[in-house]
Amino acid sequence: MKGATRGIAWEDRGDAHRPPILLIRPLGGSASLWGEFAGALERELRVVTFDALGSGMSSGRARASTAALAGDARAVLDALNIEKAHLFGISLGGMVAMRFAIDSPSRLASLVLASTAARGFAFEQAGLRRASGFARCLAREPCEAERCLVLRVLSHEFRAEHPAEAQRIADLAAQTPSPHLTFVAHAIAALRHDVRAQLGTIRAPTLVLAGDRDHLLGPGAGRALAHGIAGAKWAIITDSGHDLTLERPGETATRVLAFVREAREAVPFLRSHIG
Repeated sequence: MKGATRGIAWEDRGDAHRPPILLIRPLGGSASLWGEFAGALERELRVVTFDALGSGMSSGRARASTAALAGDARAVLDALNIEKAHLFGISLGGMVAMRFAIDSPSRLASLVLASTAARGFAFEQAGLRRASGFARCLAREPCEAERCLVLRVLSHEFRAEHPAEAQRIADLAAQTPSPHLTFVAHAIAALRHDVRAQLGTIRAPTLVLAGDRDHLLGPGAGRALAHGIAGAKWAIITDSGHDLTLERPGETATRVLAFVREAREAVPFLRSHIG
């Protein structure tokens, strides 16, 4: 089922009787890029995806803060009458998911943070060098800019090992281009993000994932993030770059499903021992 609320285009996939998981996108691309990853999650979960304002199929002006973007995520859940959901966020989407967890803890069943950091400036030297390449992408027309950005996010190992798949992903991204102002707003949101002092307030079961080939952010930021959240689990996805859902969709989905199952099983146990 597809719909829109406040200009935000969303899609509700899978069995409505299953536990819901909301997927939050990184900078660039649309919900169409969830592809195989979302399909694998649908085997056990109700999968909800959306395009942020100003991107993909959504209208309106893009948000320039992770707090505002988290508000849009809540609006999607409200439109679908979902009181509590599991959240998966990657890169900028992970920052938005963190902000959601801090601002709306009662709406969160569990949290999966992939290829992200508690502070937007947590980029390694290699990542800063690549940022200049991203800026050059924005000098192109929107369709070519989307294609360029996606190819730069994919690790050079993945592009070398799977050139046809990399091109297919880039072509898919180019089908729903976003205005340049959206990229700028989302880049500002990422750079302004800093929740290091508030990580200790996150109490939901949390899994932090990173790729061992992430040359944009590096796995160290994820490790530090997991250390700052009480009880958070930390895992590396091997042979994957920054976007785990594009380079290793099957393994990433398997990790997420196992974690969600574990989190769900823990809830009755905690209620019986604490309540």
